[in-house]
Formats: sequence, structure tokens, C-alpha cells
Amino acid sequence: MKIAVLLGGSSPERDVSLDSGKNIAEALRINGHQVLEIDPSLPTKQLLTDLNISLDEGKILEKESGLYGNIFLLKQLDVDLVFNGLHGGDGENGVIQTLLETLNIKFTGSGSMACMQSMDKEISKMLLLQNGLPTANFVTIKNETDEFDLSGLSFPVIVKPADGGSSLGHTILADNAKIQTAIKFAFEYGEKVLIEEFISGKEIAAGVLDGKPLPLVHIKPTHEMYDYECKYTPGMSSYEVPAQLDHKSTNLIQEYACKMYKLLGCSGYTRIDFIVSKENRLHILEANTLPGMTSTSLFPKAAKEAGYPFEELIEKIVQDAI
Repeated sequence: MKIAVLLGGSSPERDVSLDSGKNIAEALRINGHQVLEIDPSLPTKQLLTDLNISLDEGKILEKESGLYGNIFLLKQLDVDLVFNGLHGGDGENGVIQTLLETLNIKFTGSGSMACMQSMDKEISKMLLLQNGLPTANFVTIKNETDEFDLSGLSFPVIVKPADGGSSLGHTILADNAKIQTAIKFAFEYGEKVLIEEFISGKEIAAGVLDGKPLPLVHIKPTHEMYDYECKYTPGMSSYEVPAQLDHKSTNLIQEYACKMYKLLGCSGYTRIDFIVSKENRLHILEANTLPGMTSTSLFPKAAKEAGYPFEELIEKIVQDAI
């Protein structure tokens, strides 16, 4: 098949996406596919030059470049499938998914509505609460100057972008002395901010592939939080696959993960993150509709444990999408 891999982009997670996208593209080539690597943040004409492709100028939107021009370009290139290797921003919040749906181009991963609801942690947490699924108490701030009431929260708290990823813009606070600084920092990475009770415990990643649960991954970071450095620097975290939890907890996490997958309307592959508190209580953190595919990423580790080496995982995702 002729497959376009979207990678890079303009979000703060660009470097992670480039890493994921290169790994995906390599696996697809090993699997025998024709691969085009597309960075939607580049000017369209530059992208054509980089790909050594000539198209009739009339087929390219004269007023569009970058994101919209490059997504339109995919239609002109007559690709069979788009493998979305983007992380964060328009690649994960439903914007690119909406464009691909409008152009009737097949793509991997979840559709626009599922991506929008998953990327916006306020919306996804409200859905969890409405459906009786456990998640930490939180407050949402939509502007840096908004007044807010933390009386319903217990410290420590974590301040983070409501629409960010890769733990960028996160701060853990033991009290409210530096709350404004943390809020300002979070707004550098997102349009709105969550202040959420910080639950100390085991961080567990629960992958769902084609609606079925994968083995759980217990993340053991060297920092207090599984931050950007611990996520993407080899040696900064260790991983236990499958997670050594009791049978009841394992089953319940996988059950909740599949429920959230369905609740959000996800398809293909998604990762749901949990915290198991010291009191052995489960808390759902968030859903990630475009899990990383880097050498340190969690989803490929879980898939490998389930019998899907990386190239087979990528092919499984492709086949599910077509």
C-alpha cells in the first residue's frame, strides 16, 4: 500500500513525533509498503521538493500551505492510508482527523470526536465522572487571570495544561504558595489549565488495541513524576511488563480502560493511564489516542508482551484502519 506517515508538526511534542514517525515509517517499509513521510508543518511547496514530487500547480490550493495545504496534498497523492504519527496539537485534538474525514481519506487511530474529547482533559474527566468512573478531583482555569476556588481539593496538587501531552507544563505543589507561577507555566503549553489532586502511587499504562486490553505496564520513573525527561530519556525510567498487580486490580484496570475507550468513541489503538494509590484505589488520569512509538514508549512494550513485535503491531494498526 501507499501510506503517508504524518510526523513532526508544530506542537511542543514535535521532537517526540519525529522519533515516533521515523520508527513507524521504517516498520512500514520493512512490511513492504510504499511510504511517504509528511511533516504537515512545512510549507507545501517545500514538502513537494523534499519528496521529489511534481504536481500540477493547479492541483494545489494557492492560498493554503502548511497544515491545510499538506492535508489537501494527501488527496492529490492518492495515498491508500494515512498513518498518524503526530503527538499533541492539531495532530491529536481532532483537527487533522476532521480534515481527513472531510476528504474521505482513511487514517489510523481514533476519529475526530474521540480525539477532541480525549485531548481535552476537562471533557474526558467530566465524562468519567458522569459514568461513575474514578478520577481525581480537579478545578479548571480558562484564563490566567480567572479567580478559582481550591477549597474542594486536597494538597498536594498537580497543575497542568488541560490539552497538553508528554507531561509538558506540569508542576507538583505541596501548597498554594507558588500556584500562580505554576498556572502561568501551564498556560505556556495549553489553552486552559487543570489543577488536580496529585495522587501518589503506582503509575500504570493500560493499552487497548482494537477494543481489547493489552498487558499492563508499571512505570517506575527516577523522578517523583513521570515527566518529559523520564518518558523519553533511556535509563530514566524502568518498566515492569506485565505489571505485577493482584488479579483483581489487573482485571479492574483493564475493564475501566476498555470502558473509557468505548465511552470516548476510540478506535484502533489507545492508551489509558492510571494511578493506583497507596490505599490500592484506582484513579484514571487520561486517555492518549496517539500513543508514542519511540524506543521508550509504553504502548509498543505492552503490545510486544501480547505477542506483537513492533513491525507486527504497526501492520495490525494498518489492517484495522482499512
